[in-house]
Amino acid sequence: MVAVAALGVAALLIPPAASATPNPPKPPNPPQSVATVQQQLGDLAFKNTLLVEQYDQSQVAVQAKQRAADHAGQAAALAQTQYAKIRVALSQTLAAQYEGGSFSATGALLSSSDGQNYLDQLSTLNQMTAHIAQMIARASAAKQATTDAQQQATSLLASAKSKRDELAKQKDSVQKQVDKYTTLLATLTSAQRAAYQRAMNPSVPKSAVIAATTALQAPTAHGVSKLAQIAIKFALAQVGKPYVFGAAGPDSFDCSGLTLAAWGAAGVPLPHSAADQFNYGTHVSMNQLQPGDLVFLYQPIGHVEIYIGNGMLVSAPQSGENVSVVPLASYSGDFTGATRLP
Repeated sequence: MVAVAALGVAALLIPPAASATPNPPKPPNPPQSVATVQQQLGDLAFKNTLLVEQYDQSQVAVQAKQRAADHAGQAAALAQTQYAKIRVALSQTLAAQYEGGSFSATGALLSSSDGQNYLDQLSTLNQMTAHIAQMIARASAAKQATTDAQQQATSLLASAKSKRDELAKQKDSVQKQVDKYTTLLATLTSAQRAAYQRAMNPSVPKSAVIAATTALQAPTAHGVSKLAQIAIKFALAQVGKPYVFGAAGPDSFDCSGLTLAAWGAAGVPLPHSAADQFNYGTHVSMNQLQPGDLVFLYQPIGHVEIYIGNGMLVSAPQSGENVSVVPLASYSGDFTGATRLP
């Protein structure tokens, strides 16, 4: 959408030609055309959106693997403690038996009244010895298994962190380029900047927002669940707050952070990733949308918004923009799917 909108207003943003003067001096480094800058900015912003989503997914993966590593560490520590306790307890038992003279072949012989009694005691002795050895072997195997699991979980966690950090570097690199072109666009006149902003953030009539909000306040709200109403009202209350990568409120949001916080206000937990949120709830088509549904954009999924009814969405778009109400139609070509939460 960003790139298309940028091209659509290119003509509006190209600076007017200066009055003709005899032999005008040629600038040593002519600036790129506004249309070119806009196109590049749009492409970079889209690339950055996908990288942000990949980073969010990697962060969710890191958190999951951190929990797994913590659990494995606790299991390994418990197995180690149990193994040590078993060894100590058995050592004490053996020591007591040997000191009493009853836990040896000689002791069995001396305490036996006849040959059969001796054989019976010797058999019992062998069984006890085998049982003790088995207990130690099992405890040792459990200790080793949990230690191996802990090492594997730690390795997977390190790998997930490495991937996340690499994505962060890529995202930061793209963001620097976005900042560069944003700086170039800042050299436009106030009128040109206003035209650019109108194109990048198409205005939504207040009547449309009022209509969507009024519909939610109706007794039946057209079948909208109470939880969905809570989520929508929360999302609408955030309009005007800035987009900040990785934020989930209260003063700023990214796209999945906004939907996470909105549905979180209704008591429905979601991961901080658009692609992961796509796996929650029931999938619905565009023509089945109801207020509160999550709308997903791009392939691979790189953006999520919350539908509020009357063809409108609440969106935390991208860096440099604010949470706003936008028409669903503006994303029709980028629609990937939608989900309905409880």
